[in-house]
Amino acid sequence: MIKDKIKKYFHSASIPLTEKQADLFALYYTLINENNDDNDLTRIKGEDQFIIKHFMDSVYITKFIELPKSLVDIGTGAGFPGIPLKIMNPSLKLILAEQRKRRCDFLSLALEELGLEGVEIYPHKVTDKSFFDIDAVITRALEDAPQTLSRVGHFLPKGGQVILLKGPDADEDISALSEDDKSLFELEKDISYNLLDTDFKRRVLVFKKISDSFKKQYKIMKVDRDTHGIPIISPDNSTFKTLKRIISGDGLKKSELVAVPGKKIIKDFFYKNKERCQRLILPDEYSETDKGFEKILNEFEKKGALYIIRKSLFNELDIGFQGPLLIADMPLIKKWDGSIYHGCNPLIPFQDPLNVGAAVRSAVAFGIKQIILTIDAANPYHYKSIRASSGAVFDVDFVRAPRLAEIYEFIKSDGFRVFALDKNGVMLNQIDFPDKFIVIPGIEGPGLPENLKGDAVSIPMVDDIESLNATVSLSIFMYQWFISKK
Repeated sequence: MIKDKIKKYFHSASIPLTEKQADLFALYYTLINENNDDNDLTRIKGEDQFIIKHFMDSVYITKFIELPKSLVDIGTGAGFPGIPLKIMNPSLKLILAEQRKRRCDFLSLALEELGLEGVEIYPHKVTDKSFFDIDAVITRALEDAPQTLSRVGHFLPKGGQVILLKGPDADEDISALSEDDKSLFELEKDISYNLLDTDFKRRVLVFKKISDSFKKQYKIMKVDRDTHGIPIISPDNSTFKTLKRIISGDGLKKSELVAVPGKKIIKDFFYKNKERCQRLILPDEYSETDKGFEKILNEFEKKGALYIIRKSLFNELDIGFQGPLLIADMPLIKKWDGSIYHGCNPLIPFQDPLNVGAAVRSAVAFGIKQIILTIDAANPYHYKSIRASSGAVFDVDFVRAPRLAEIYEFIKSDGFRVFALDKNGVMLNQIDFPDKFIVIPGIEGPGLPENLKGDAVSIPMVDDIESLNATVSLSIFMYQWFISKK
């Protein structure tokens, strides 16, 4: 009876085996033999040889090494060594990686019949595009050590292990290690042994990762459930349509959503405004090497809010880079009631979102808390403004005012000073700044209305230059005010 033989060999190896475990091994043996002809699971014949070369070979390493809590078995075939190790260690989190469909079908059957929980099947070849959140990798006579190390180093954590079950001639595996391999891994254990009292010689190599390098790729897979996120492959996708409207600027006001570009800005926004975050968008084949940002990606993936866009569609957005985009609720811009904050209050009429973003970045750098925008100024939450400001648009209050032509009537009775930047004004270094005031930069084309030039301020420069860029002029003015307070 196969069960009795299994118990005898485990006893001879001094490996404890419960009745339940013996039953599972016996059932596993039966399943393989019943399905072998259709699935090409093994070429080993005879019960004794099967037990020794499959079951014992899979679990014998537990006499020498302590298994990690989670493991991916690459090239598992019929489930070796993963399933025997799982039977012996029920709490083991296990991923069985096997690219051949017929064998994957058998693995699904075996896991169901054996009632093993906490086991996943990865029906693909493990490559540098694969990613697993596990402690170790194990293979059995699959390939040379350098080949395995090269395709698992990007996802293993520092201290993670690569356990290789080899034949006795493993010296070539070690000598073939490249300098790159040695910079990522060190050989932690090298143990030779015989299976029981047979002449079947084996050798286990255990490599430990010594680098904290990390890389995870987000790719649209053939099967949606294998994609780390929700794939967007059609221009008719509602999320894609929303994103296009936001990027164009036309949909900002209507949707009340913003597109936050770039890792650094997204990370800052996420931790300050997590409740505003809705969806995170990545281009297909995006690679992440920052563990901190990877935590954010994981949060969005877990709540079903991470999207992977086909590259051709991402290029349609025409944003000038292939990086993450965060869709978030847009902060409220109130109507200006005529009041101003203590200190400098810039009134910005720029219609180019890049100029708005650049001005805001300088304003926040110099401690300004409120910015007044004319009604026809660009939206500061346009993605170009956000990017030009390096996210500073989220660190200041905005209010909307009338057009420049109407500003004078709006503010003339409020009693605070309004400085206008104009080349014919008083030199900036002669200004005595009041406790609170408005500053209006010059603009291209029609320039400032005459009724706003009463307190005109000029920035000194050489005679050969007619004027400075309005954003630069405003930044210099704000800097002068900032240092005057010191």
